[in-house]
This record gives sequence, structure tokens and C-alpha cells, in this order.
Amino acid sequence: MSTARRVYFYLVTGITLGIFAAGVGQLLSLIFDITIKGPAQVGGIAFNQQQFSLGLAMTIIGGPLWFMFWRAIQHRVAGNQEEIGAGMRKFYLNLVLLVTAITGITSLAGFLIWLIAGVRLAAFSAGGLAAFIVAGIVWYYHWRVSETEGHPSLAAKTLRRWYVYILSGFGLVWVATGPVLFINSAVVSLPVVGTIVRGQFWNGTSQMSVVWIVLGGLTWYFHWSRMAGADFTSVLRQVYLYLLAIFGAAIAALVALTVTIYQIFIWAVGGVTVSAGQHFQFLGWAIPTILIGVAIWSYHRSLAQEEAASTNERWLSPQRIHFYLMAFLGLGTLVSGLITIFGLFLGLIISGASTQIATALGWWRGQLSLSLALLLVGTPMWLYYWGRILQRAVAGGVAESRSRSRRIYLYVIVGATIVAMAASLVNIVYQLLNGLLQSTSGLDVLRNSKWSLQALIVAAPLLWYHWQITRADQKSGAEAAAVHKSVTFLAGAQMEAVISRIEDKLGYKIRVLHKVEPEGAQIPVLSDEELAVLTDGIQSDPSTKVLLVAMGGRILVMPYIEK
Repeated sequence: MSTARRVYFYLVTGITLGIFAAGVGQLLSLIFDITIKGPAQVGGIAFNQQQFSLGLAMTIIGGPLWFMFWRAIQHRVAGNQEEIGAGMRKFYLNLVLLVTAITGITSLAGFLIWLIAGVRLAAFSAGGLAAFIVAGIVWYYHWRVSETEGHPSLAAKTLRRWYVYILSGFGLVWVATGPVLFINSAVVSLPVVGTIVRGQFWNGTSQMSVVWIVLGGLTWYFHWSRMAGADFTSVLRQVYLYLLAIFGAAIAALVALTVTIYQIFIWAVGGVTVSAGQHFQFLGWAIPTILIGVAIWSYHRSLAQEEAASTNERWLSPQRIHFYLMAFLGLGTLVSGLITIFGLFLGLIISGASTQIATALGWWRGQLSLSLALLLVGTPMWLYYWGRILQRAVAGGVAESRSRSRRIYLYVIVGATIVAMAASLVNIVYQLLNGLLQSTSGLDVLRNSKWSLQALIVAAPLLWYHWQITRADQKSGAEAAAVHKSVTFLAGAQMEAVISRIEDKLGYKIRVLHKVEPEGAQIPVLSDEELAVLTDGIQSDPSTKVLLVAMGGRILVMPYIEK
């Protein structure tokens, strides 16, 4: 089947499936409403007739059309491995699985909340229950089709991974958010301490959190443990581990930690006007967020280390990106704390020299608490991750210094500090000149230049330090353009991890030709030293075209020319 014909069939099939599913859902919703609530509570006979007519029309039109097109597709796919592994087919199947899974989970969540809330007829959502049933049936059918025919091509495996890791992330967010909402609802509602606000604990928030924990946990377990359990060599798995689970959990935990430290400091310095019980209610969400964030971070971090060790691989670029993102986050938090504390000192100088009190008494408490919280969180985080980055740079040499993540990180910081310094200097010079021309007092000039002075004091050493590192990288050859050769790798479909390591070491993509291999074919396992010898041989060879062949557990390097 041609690509255009394939797109046509799957597009029309998807549209007709949507019409058919919406029609069936409409009819089921009407049946549930009439059965459970009664015709009088739904909208009257005329409204019910309109709903019935619309649902029946969508069903009797969409159903046969979907069946006709889907049957035509299945007839062409039967026994045809090329059609089974076609990217368009796998895109269609996984898109249907993704949409119906999310629709079904969210609809089921609403129905379960209604059940545990007391089964009140006025709150019953027939549409939600109908959507869950229809989405569940459609998902199960397409999931059986997808799993029965397998994933014979790289495109098929990649698209399946997108579905698996999106649903894994979806479930992880729910199962992590649920306990935080539940505990916070308990702290706010239950009369644990006399000063804490009293209220009804079993409310909508606590009910929703219980459902999220259950459904999120099942969704995450099924997709992460069952469907992605052995997918150790996938780049998308690394992205999920490092950028979603590890980085996302770290962000949540660090934000909660910063808020906690800030609130403790501002209470300690007397900047709180409410009772201690009311002030510390934030601990109801902050402490669970920190604990759950650390637990998720620790689990996925440990798992990533085990997988990297078991597959005898260098950690892939997602880990490098994670290091630089965390270092950037830590540096940003540290810089914010420094700017705030320098602003506090300048503000105290201005207030002490001023004969008029232009600010509220005790203004310094909030700034001091915020700056200390930011410094206590940002400083150790930046020192830890930047130290790891420096270790990688020493071990990886020019290849690590040339990495795109490092270049972007350094140039973003250098560029941002230059812009910040230029803007600060412009404002400072402007305020000085304007003060001279208008005979403004020096105290007013200092007050108007306060934020610029804060930024300048912090940005200057930041620029100097990172510029020195940038210059050192340039002298070592990190900025020199790497020689890109035409590298073609003739390998089996199971060698994605080896291909990724070679590309990571070379610094550019290579062309891959997948050969058909017998069952049990030996897959080459390269140590870091063997990988370095292989890539050095590719780069040092005078030929511009190189063919790599995986054979007998080895990778042969064959330079060639075209005539």
C-alpha cells in the first residue's frame, strides 16, 4: 500500500471510529440517565428524544463506515510484515490507545469519586460512565491488535514507547500528587491542633486524592513495570528517567523545601501576624511533597544506575542534560538568593541614611528569610551537580567539552550575565547623569539604582568564572568543528544501544542499515576502551567513507570509496 493510500485509510478510519464511539457513548449516557435518575430528572421527553436521535444517527453511520474501512485495512495487513510494521499503522494504533487510555482513566476517576462520595443522584455523571465504558472497550480491542501482531520495525517500537512512557508519566504524576492532596486535606480539615482550621475531612479533595492514588498507581505499574520493564536500551526510557521522573521530582522537592525554609525563617524573625498553627499549615503539602519527591528521585536514580551498569554502557546524553539542568537550576536559585541578600544590605544602608521612613517597619524580615532559603537550597545543589560536571569534563576530555549540553549551558550563562550587566550599567549611568542634571540627592540616585547594583555585583564574578571555563574549553579544541565522516553501520535491529554509544562518542549521527539476523545472533558488547579504539579508528582513517559491519560479536571497520 502506498503512503498516501495508507494515510487516507487510517485517517478516515480514525474519524469514523470517533463518530461511532461518540454515538455509542451518547446512547449509553442516555440509558444511564433514564435508568438511574429517571426521565423527569434528565431533561424531558423532547430532550431525551433529541439525544437518542443524535446518538443513534452517529452510531448507524459511523459504525458501518468504521467497520468497512477497518476491515479493508486488516485485509491488506494480514500476513504482510511490511504493513504490520508500517509507521502510519503504528502511529494510528498508539494514538488510539493513548487517547482512549487517558479518556477512560479520567472518566473512571469521576465515577469512582461519585461512588465513594455517597452515590448522590444529583452528582451522577452518566456521560463520564459511558465514556469510560466506550473508551475501555476501544482501548482493549486496539491493545489486543497491537500486542498480537507485535512490533517488527524500529518505527513500531518507537511509537509504542511513546505511548508507554507518556502513560507511565501520567500515572506517576497522579500517584505522586494524590498523597500530597490527601495529607494536606487532612491537616487543614481535621482538628489535630486547636489553632488549625476545622472542617469536613471527607471532602472532594480527599476523595479525588484517593482515586488518583489507586488509578495512578495501577496505570503507572501496568505501563512502567509490565510494558516497559525490559526496555533498558531505549533513549525514550532515558528521557523518562532523567528528565521527567528524576528532574521533575527534584524540582517539586526543592520548591517545597525552599518554601519550608522560608516560612520557618520568617516565623523565627517575627514576620508572621497569624498564629503558629495557621502559619504552619503549609507543612501539610510541603513535607509530603519533599518526602514523595525524594522517594521518586531515589527510586528512579537507583534504577537508572543499575540499568547503566547491567548493560555495560556509558550513561547516555539524557543524564548529561539532567546534570546541566540541575546545575542551572541550582545556580539560578543561588543567584536569586545572592541578589536578594545584596538588595537587603543596600536597602538597610538606604533606610539608615534616609531621614524619612519610606518603607514599612520590618520589611527586611521577608527579604532575609527568602535570601537564606534560596541560598541554603541553591548552593549545595549547584556545588554538587557542577562538581559532577567538572568530573565528567576531566574524564571525557574534548568530547565531553564539545557536547551540545555543555556549550549551551556555558553560552546561556555568559550571554545572560553580559546582558544583565549591560542593562544594569545603563541604568546606573542614567541615574547618575539624571541626578546631576536635576540636582537629585545621592540617596535618591542610590535608591533608583538599587536593583541594578544588586544584579551587577552578582553578575560580574559569575561572568568572569564561566568565561574562564569557556576560554579553557576553546583552547582545548572544544569549539573546533568535528570532522563528520560518512559512516554506515550494517547491524541487526537489536543494536540500538551500541549505535547510540557510537554516535555519542563520534558526536554526530551515522547511517544504519538493518540486516536480518538469525535467532540468537551474538550482539557485540563494547567496553569504554573498545569503543574509544573503534571511534578513534574511524576518525583517524584518511577515508571519508566508512562501513561498520557487526559480525560474530565484533564490529569491523571497512573504509571504502565510491567510483
